[in-house]
Amino acid sequence: MHALRVLEFQAIQSRLQHHCETTLGAAQAEALKPTFEYKEVWTQLDATQEAHDALSRHSVPSLRGARDQRQAAQRAGKGGALGGAELYQIGEGLAAMRQMRSFLEAQKEAMPRLSPYAASLPQKNRVEDVLFLSLDPDGTVRDDASPTLATQRQKKKSAASRIVERIQAYISGKTRDLLSDPIYTVRDGRYVIPLKAENRGKIRGIVHDTSASGQTIYLEPEDVLQLGNALREIEAAERVEIQRILTSLSEQVGAIALDIIAGLEVAAHIDLQFAKARLGFEMRGTMPQPTQGKAFIQIQGGRHPLLDPETAVPLEIAVGKGKSVLITGPNTGGKTVSIKTVGLFVLMAQSGLMPPAVHVRLAPFTQVWADIGDEQSLEQSLSTFSGHIKNIAEALRTLKDGALILLDEVGAGTDPAEGAALAKAILEDMARQGATVLASTHYGELKAFAYNTDGFENAAMEFDSKTLRPTYRLMMGAPGASHALRIAERYGIPKPVVEVAREGLGDQAQDLALMMERLEQSQRQARLAQSEADKRSEQLKQAEKKAGRKLAEAEEIRQNAHAKANEVIEAALREIRLEAARLFEELKRQPSDGAVNQKVRKGLKELDEVGRDFAQEFVPRRERKELAAGAVTRGATVRIDGYTQTGTVLDDPREGKVPVQIGPLKMTVPLGALALADRPTTALKPRSSVQLHKATHAVTEIQLIQKRAEEAKRDLERFIDDAMLAGLDTVRIVHGKGEGILRKVTQDYLRSHPGIASFRDGEPGEGGAGATVAVFK
Repeated sequence: MHALRVLEFQAIQSRLQHHCETTLGAAQAEALKPTFEYKEVWTQLDATQEAHDALSRHSVPSLRGARDQRQAAQRAGKGGALGGAELYQIGEGLAAMRQMRSFLEAQKEAMPRLSPYAASLPQKNRVEDVLFLSLDPDGTVRDDASPTLATQRQKKKSAASRIVERIQAYISGKTRDLLSDPIYTVRDGRYVIPLKAENRGKIRGIVHDTSASGQTIYLEPEDVLQLGNALREIEAAERVEIQRILTSLSEQVGAIALDIIAGLEVAAHIDLQFAKARLGFEMRGTMPQPTQGKAFIQIQGGRHPLLDPETAVPLEIAVGKGKSVLITGPNTGGKTVSIKTVGLFVLMAQSGLMPPAVHVRLAPFTQVWADIGDEQSLEQSLSTFSGHIKNIAEALRTLKDGALILLDEVGAGTDPAEGAALAKAILEDMARQGATVLASTHYGELKAFAYNTDGFENAAMEFDSKTLRPTYRLMMGAPGASHALRIAERYGIPKPVVEVAREGLGDQAQDLALMMERLEQSQRQARLAQSEADKRSEQLKQAEKKAGRKLAEAEEIRQNAHAKANEVIEAALREIRLEAARLFEELKRQPSDGAVNQKVRKGLKELDEVGRDFAQEFVPRRERKELAAGAVTRGATVRIDGYTQTGTVLDDPREGKVPVQIGPLKMTVPLGALALADRPTTALKPRSSVQLHKATHAVTEIQLIQKRAEEAKRDLERFIDDAMLAGLDTVRIVHGKGEGILRKVTQDYLRSHPGIASFRDGEPGEGGAGATVAVFK
């Protein structure tokens, strides 16, 4: 395909091959071609997306072990015996395919395109295991491949040891002086000693070699010879057993040869899909998104994949759906690169690859034709113009609706007037046949043609008139000037020569060139202004977000401060009430003057009233929901005037009063002081207080054993008071059995206490008669 060559698709294939783990996968990458069938395009892209997602989320098993052993498997299937290295590699391939199969089966829901291939990957655990148990990675048959082989190798080792032991006797014994050197060597697999030639016949044996000087002969002693012959017999038996094992392993491989061959081919296809995903990661590619309608591509932030991504200028372009684009502008301005980028992106996307861009939208094309570069052919006696025309003629003959046509310098290489006229006719015919054309030109007539013809649009490569350098940025919507005279002057053409050329243009041509330059400048200024406006708009949005966050933070701080103040006030009130209650209970237990008690009680009452007035004044009332008839029932969550916390109703109202529990405290509250709460609030953390600590950390059990009666009664009173303040339901008093004195003190006190509803001896699991369980009202 001509377009694949001129767009350098083979360079993409080469990079794809480097990401394949198998030779078969690399071969498929080398043969990869784009598809022009709509469904097949998205099938391939979906498969690549699955592989891409899998690589980013999971540890995907490697297929590197699935080497191309199809011929070996086929030979085994026909009854041939394989070598140890071939068999071990087949075992590695079986292991790799089994692991990939398990992975794909586990990802069935996430990978609907790739998981069906798992069924074609062989899972032959028995054959895999026997290959690994019988062979080392280099193909050597292991000692434990069979009991017979293990025995033969043990015999071989023993025989070799006896030979070495015997020949050492010649080196270190009384025959040592007969040797030229006190060493032994191996010649042709036989153990020999270096005997001086003058001592020939003094040691019986066979001569295997002679030194170059003839002064030394290499002799295998007769007794060593007998041991060596025994070793040869053992080695022969070992080789027979090894061959038997390899033949057996080959037969087992041959029985599943067809499964292995089919599995390797499927593994290659899977390898290719993951290679596409790895290439996408390397190129920072994006997955094309489908768009409605026929042939169309939109590229945002696209970079030619063969250029340095750090220096390549991003391309923004949209062509198709009945819109063709004609690019104009200066030479070396990037027109050809832009055309090649669009063409290569289409070929990549329709091959299941991820083009390097920020965003790509695609409706697949039915063909890709490209006429780019120098098409001169000396063999066919074609000039550049003739070569271009030959390619275009072939495209016109075989054009399909929905094709993409890429033309670089359309109509160039001949008389400008004829070339422009021919180019217009070609462009019109291609558009008439339903093709999308992306072309570049310098002809002014074609700029006007694109402006006046439906289905065509001008675009220009930006040129910086100050630096006289191209910016390589494509601007849609207007034609660009060639800037030939300015570029010529920049590259050294003398200024007088340039002025003569400028005068030769004529007034109309000069005016047109000046108009084009001013249009380019206006476009650039408009783009810069738009960019600045976008930047300001983004800054404004960020400022608005920041201001919103600050306002939210301020409101949160205000609410937190309000809540904190409420917590402090509530903690102070609770301490006042708890302290008053404690003093009141203390006074009840201490006999004193009745008048004093009367005054103390009056003072405590006034203290409680001060606390309530304080709460009414400083604890803010909340907006309450009107209480409907029967709204306050057992379990309802309510708010109480003067308290920041919510409470829970313990029982239905009686005589206008309601029992309520707030945290550990229980109280009876007038119905008019209640309001329904939307939801319960978490308990507020009070300030540090000894009394409050006792109330909120009361225990449910006290030990009175071994205490004197008076001390036990005093501790019991304090324990019961703390338990009542904490709102406990039951407590256990452990007094022991003994003589029953502490039991009597305990139960007499409980019997006379107004806050105790009942009490009983403990159950067997609670201490029996040695403990008393009290229940509060």
